[in-house]
Amino acid sequence: MAIRRSCLRQTIFLGLAISLLCCLLPGKSLAAEQITVRYSHGFAVAYRDGVTLIKVTNPWPGASTSFKYLLKPRGLATPSGYDGYQVIETPVRSMVALSTTQLAFIDRLGLVDRLVGFSDPSRVHTPSVREAARQGRLKAVGQNSTLQIETVLDLRPEVIFTYGTGSFRDAYPKLLEAGLKVGMIGEYMESTPLGRAEWIKFVALFFDRGKEAEEIFTQMEARYLKLTALTRDVDRRPTVITNTPYGGHWSVSGGNSFISHYLQDAGAAYVWQKTGDTGSIPMDIELVYDRGLTADFWINTGIWTSLAQALRSDPRFAAFKSLQTGKLFNNNKRLNAAGGNDFWESGMVQPDVILADLIRIFHPELLPDHKLYYYRQLK
Repeated sequence: MAIRRSCLRQTIFLGLAISLLCCLLPGKSLAAEQITVRYSHGFAVAYRDGVTLIKVTNPWPGASTSFKYLLKPRGLATPSGYDGYQVIETPVRSMVALSTTQLAFIDRLGLVDRLVGFSDPSRVHTPSVREAARQGRLKAVGQNSTLQIETVLDLRPEVIFTYGTGSFRDAYPKLLEAGLKVGMIGEYMESTPLGRAEWIKFVALFFDRGKEAEEIFTQMEARYLKLTALTRDVDRRPTVITNTPYGGHWSVSGGNSFISHYLQDAGAAYVWQKTGDTGSIPMDIELVYDRGLTADFWINTGIWTSLAQALRSDPRFAAFKSLQTGKLFNNNKRLNAAGGNDFWESGMVQPDVILADLIRIFHPELLPDHKLYYYRQLK
């Protein structure tokens, strides 16, 4: 009996040792934390030499610069042969974020306790982040040209999540020059709602939350795809225009933008769908006026909260079919007193809810019980 117990202990010890070695041997990673990228075209992930390698390839329009990261378990020696990679130990213990769109990822992963700085907490909508600011756990650090480098340095974050535009106003060069680790999030360059939402996996990898991010995304994806199936064979697709004029031009969402994909998935016909652009397109007001005159719906109307604002903006809008029938809808229903719009925060990780709103707007018979969450009808 004693010999049998001894053999059992040796077997258990050997099994534990093999498991540990598998985690540390070159070419191995913790499989439970690995993620797959299925929709995003902005970042790629690979696993080699016991570390996680990430490459951000499309950070802003026309970018010729990429950003590379080597994420390694804390205390593990850095493998050689990865020049040009920012080396970051995981799980990251503290961070700064510089865009409201990043807050949804941080909040959904339960990482607000590691957020020590944000560009302007006063305008945030996310309750957990607002509470952190109220308690004094979150410092305002500014952004772009107003970024307070000294404040950031005092916070000593292990990573700073930012974004880039390719202009001189970008904050990342100053941050890198100061010796800080910079995580470049380019979700706004994605052409599909699920591609944007998939950046939750990028954030998760810095905190060893890959498995959790995969579960969150898979459930979100399933809900989204179930909704798209509702509109696949609709008999009629109402025409839609987007946005409002400003400064003599009217920037509309491109035909390959995430907004255009939302409209297509919701069973609508976007008037600029054939442009092929992924971002916004500045157009002459007269051209948009001509196309928008007979459009059935008008959505994403900037800061407007009433039909009267539309008429004050340009009396000619009184001739628009959408205004005459009251079919104007804006994505600012969840707007707080400071101007924080939850569409650009929690909406990042709830594309299925946004899609449900749009289906309810264009095809109310398909979702008769759905209450608009991000959108409201202008009166």
